[in-house]
Amino acid sequence: MIQKVATSFVRAMGNYANGVATPVNALAIIAEFVSSLNTVVQEETKRCRIAAQRDVLIHAIESEKTVLLAYFTQRFAERKHALEQFYQLLEQGVAAKDLKSIDVALAGILGILQDNPLQDLAAFAKHWRREDFIIEL
Repeated sequence: MIQKVATSFVRAMGNYANGVATPVNALAIIAEFVSSLNTVVQEETKRCRIAAQRDVLIHAIESEKTVLLAYFTQRFAERKHALEQFYQLLEQGVAAKDLKSIDVALAGILGILQDNPLQDLAAFAKHWRREDFIIEL
C-alpha cells in the first residue's frame, strides 16, 4: 500500500518537475500522500485488532474444547464403571439363576443407556470455569 502511494507521489512530483503541476497541486499531492499514509496506519491498526480478536476467539474455543473433553472423559468413565458393575451382576445372576439380580442388572443397564450424557453439560461447564472447582473421582 505504501509503495502504491509512494509511486503515485513520485509520478506526481515528476509531473511537477516537468512543469505540468502547479504549486497548489503540489500541496494537494502532499496532502493526499499524508492522507494515504494515515489510511495505511489505520488499516494496519484494524488488522492488528482483527488479529487480536481472532486470538481471543481461538483461546475461547480451546477453553471450550478443554471443558468438553474433561466432561466427556469424566461422564463416560462413570458410565463405563457402572455398566461394568451391572454386567458383572448380570453374569453372576445368570450363573446363579437369580432372577432378582438379573432384573436389577438389566434395569440398571437400560437406565444408563437411556440416560442422556449431555444433560449435565451446562452445569459442568459452569462449575468448570470456577477456580475452586475440583473433580472428585
